[in-house]
Amino acid sequence: MSRRELSEQEVGILKLIQVHYGSHNNEDGVMFSDRDDAVIWVKDEKGSMPLLANLTNLASWRTDGTIPTEEELLRVWLRVEIT
Repeated sequence: MSRRELSEQEVGILKLIQVHYGSHNNEDGVMFSDRDDAVIWVKDEKGSMPLLANLTNLASWRTDGTIPTEEELLRVWLRVEIT
Protein backbone atom coordinates (compact mmCIF):
# COMPACT_ATOMS: atom_id res chain seq x y z
CA MET A 1 0.00 0.00 0.00
CA SER A 2 1.37 3.39 -0.92
CA ARG A 3 2.03 6.04 1.70
CA ARG A 4 0.91 9.63 1.44
CA GLU A 5 2.22 12.66 3.24
CA LEU A 6 0.47 13.49 6.49
CA SER A 7 -1.57 16.68 6.46
CA GLU A 8 -0.44 19.58 8.61
CA GLN A 9 -3.32 18.83 11.01
CA GLU A 10 -2.43 15.13 11.23
CA VAL A 11 1.19 16.07 11.98
CA GLY A 12 -0.09 18.36 14.74
CA ILE A 13 -1.97 15.49 16.38
CA LEU A 14 1.09 13.25 16.05
CA LYS A 15 3.24 15.91 17.73
CA LEU A 16 0.83 16.03 20.67
CA ILE A 17 1.08 12.25 20.95
CA GLN A 18 4.87 12.52 20.94
CA VAL A 19 4.85 15.14 23.70
CA HIS A 20 2.65 13.03 25.97
CA TYR A 21 3.60 9.46 25.03
CA GLY A 22 7.15 9.78 23.67
CA SER A 23 9.02 10.64 20.49
CA HIS A 24 9.16 6.95 19.54
CA ASN A 25 5.59 7.50 18.25
CA ASN A 26 6.68 8.89 14.91
CA GLU A 27 5.69 8.84 11.26
CA ASP A 28 7.38 5.46 10.79
CA GLY A 29 4.64 3.97 12.97
CA VAL A 30 1.78 5.51 11.00
CA MET A 31 -0.25 3.11 8.87
CA PHE A 32 -2.92 3.90 6.32
CA SER A 33 -6.31 2.24 6.29
CA ASP A 34 -8.16 1.14 3.18
CA ARG A 35 -9.96 4.52 3.37
CA ASP A 36 -6.56 6.30 3.45
CA ASP A 37 -6.95 7.30 7.11
CA ALA A 38 -3.64 7.76 8.95
CA VAL A 39 -3.62 5.66 12.13
CA ILE A 40 -1.01 4.87 14.77
CA TRP A 41 -0.82 2.43 17.65
CA VAL A 42 0.30 4.78 20.41
CA LYS A 43 2.93 3.28 22.71
CA ASP A 44 3.87 4.59 26.11
CA GLU A 45 7.44 4.68 27.45
CA LYS A 46 7.11 1.07 28.70
CA GLY A 47 6.06 -0.18 25.26
CA SER A 48 2.42 -0.75 26.18
CA MET A 49 -0.12 0.25 23.56
CA PRO A 50 -2.82 2.15 25.41
CA LEU A 51 -4.72 3.26 22.30
CA LEU A 52 -5.10 3.37 18.55
CA ALA A 53 -5.31 6.95 17.30
CA ASN A 54 -6.90 7.78 13.97
CA LEU A 55 -4.93 10.92 13.11
CA THR A 56 -7.17 11.71 10.16
CA ASN A 57 -10.39 11.71 12.19
CA LEU A 58 -8.90 13.53 15.17
CA ALA A 59 -7.44 16.22 12.91
CA SER A 60 -10.75 16.65 11.09
CA TRP A 61 -12.79 16.82 14.29
CA ARG A 62 -10.38 19.30 15.85
CA THR A 63 -10.52 21.48 12.72
CA ASP A 64 -14.32 21.46 12.39
CA GLY A 65 -14.92 22.05 16.10
CA THR A 66 -16.32 18.62 16.95
CA ILE A 67 -13.45 18.47 19.45
CA PRO A 68 -13.56 22.08 20.62
CA THR A 69 -10.38 22.31 22.69
CA GLU A 70 -6.92 20.82 22.86
CA GLU A 71 -7.66 19.91 26.47
CA GLU A 72 -10.63 17.75 25.39
CA LEU A 73 -8.54 16.19 22.64
CA LEU A 74 -5.87 15.24 25.17
CA ARG A 75 -8.12 14.20 28.04
CA VAL A 76 -10.95 12.41 26.22
CA TRP A 77 -9.55 11.25 22.90
CA LEU A 78 -5.86 10.64 23.69
CA ARG A 79 -6.39 9.64 27.35
CA VAL A 80 -3.77 12.01 28.69
CA GLU A 81 -4.09 12.77 32.39
CA ILE A 82 -4.08 16.53 32.73
CA THR A 83 -3.12 17.80 36.16
